[in-house]
Amino acid sequence: MRLFDHLKPFAISLPALLAVTGDAAASETSYYSGKPWEVVLHVPDAQNERPYCAFRTSLWESRSISIEKMIGAGDEVAIALRIRKDAWQLPDNQTTTVAADTLMGMVEVPMKSIGKQELYSGVPTVPVLLYNAVIGAMLDSVLAARQPQPLPIKFSGNEPLWTVPALDRFQAFEMNDAFKRCALDLRGLQSKTEQDGSSQEVTSPFSAVSPMGQPPAQPSAIAPPPTTASAWEFYTRDEDWGPTCFVQSHHGIVMVGFMGSPGKDLVGFVSSLFSGDIRATWHVDDKQAYVSDGGESDYFSWHEFAQLPMELLEQMAQGKELAVTAAKGERIVVGLGGASDPISKFKSCFSKT
Repeated sequence: MRLFDHLKPFAISLPALLAVTGDAAASETSYYSGKPWEVVLHVPDAQNERPYCAFRTSLWESRSISIEKMIGAGDEVAIALRIRKDAWQLPDNQTTTVAADTLMGMVEVPMKSIGKQELYSGVPTVPVLLYNAVIGAMLDSVLAARQPQPLPIKFSGNEPLWTVPALDRFQAFEMNDAFKRCALDLRGLQSKTEQDGSSQEVTSPFSAVSPMGQPPAQPSAIAPPPTTASAWEFYTRDEDWGPTCFVQSHHGIVMVGFMGSPGKDLVGFVSSLFSGDIRATWHVDDKQAYVSDGGESDYFSWHEFAQLPMELLEQMAQGKELAVTAAKGERIVVGLGGASDPISKFKSCFSKT
């Protein structure tokens, strides 16, 4: 499956989020050290470069694959792919495409040479959310709870195939937990950096005021906040209990979706966000909200939520955004643009007898 064939570009500035690290000095904190993967928090010394959590190969000495999560302005999450080989002599600022086999099928990532030995997914014409969905599929495949997958990377030109061996299930569980902990520390580091900045712009949750502290004489028109667009995918897979239908969307490393087999209950799921037993509210726009108790699945490792009605899918097919909010405050909001067709296919699959 080539995800780039199905997703439309969104108006988001990629360079503002995906800062190239280069060769500047940096500090790294290890969250998981093993083979073939490791997890580190990378904090560059340069002020104009963003820290990131790296899910990085430790298999080879002279080459590496790194899946990197960072936080940009406005808490926008971005995922980048970095591939390096010491023996390369790459042309400056040229673009190419690499591909990977995942549980969702074949995905392709446009990349750019940022040095003689390094490729980076910082192609300005490709939007952040597109990268999040495609590179997120690679990470989900490597960390799949039921059966972690190897990661084969296919290159253009005459560079041979690179294959990272699969983790075992316990390794996948440990690495998923490590990446979550790194992401939490990354968000805290980002918040501290913003608070410590000496040239911070004065902000307010209210409209702009005049120099004398009085509100403007005439209220200005305020446009509604934009809805975050997301890519929704439908697919089917044979599980231990039989054929199963899935519809889902990635938002950074978080995935939200629904699954179900004909004749069985509808189940919602959220990955890489919650921990432990939890109660969450599922809510589309201003429609009726639905509360469901969830827990971590031993089979998939994501959090599953039952007692969700088919009416929620009807609302999603016609809505703008879906919000899932936990009682403890964790929250994910996913755009529903382009969700109607995948949801229709899911309903048709789910209703088969």
